[in-house]
Amino acid sequence: MTSPSPTARSTDIREEPGALRDGLAHMATSVSVVTTEISTGRHGFTANSVVSVSAEPPLIAVFLATKAECHEAFSHTETLAVNVLAEGQQDLARVFATRGADKFAATGFVPGDLGAPVLPEAALVLEGTVHSLQHAGDHTMILAEVSRVRRHDAEPLVYQGRRFHRLGAA
Repeated sequence: MTSPSPTARSTDIREEPGALRDGLAHMATSVSVVTTEISTGRHGFTANSVVSVSAEPPLIAVFLATKAECHEAFSHTETLAVNVLAEGQQDLARVFATRGADKFAATGFVPGDLGAPVLPEAALVLEGTVHSLQHAGDHTMILAEVSRVRRHDAEPLVYQGRRFHRLGAA
């Protein structure tokens, strides 16, 4: 067993609340744009917290801030699409993360099989129906049952250390 690095230190987040965000920023994640369409139009947000929950039934979870502009829309939708962005789609990630932006203005989204907008050039698209919503602190966990998977031959966009990255060759 190896001993901890001499430069590593433990921080009590009650004393330094920003330490949690800084620590989580150290984790590498894929970048997704989650979309839906309801009677009020198309809605979407950038997410880096998308997780596989279950294979049977096929469930994933995405997390949306309760103060997000599109929270109301996602609280009432029945379908959604998780568009895992491909390398080079950083600008799209930024637009969907920006409050007040016209998010669908200059994009190539098309209607998916379940109605939610999908991005044909995304590295991966998971389409599904909302299984349940769960309040989780300052976020809502959207549990979705996946029924459609679209794969594009592209490397996923990765976010780590508050920057976008390319995956290196293994």
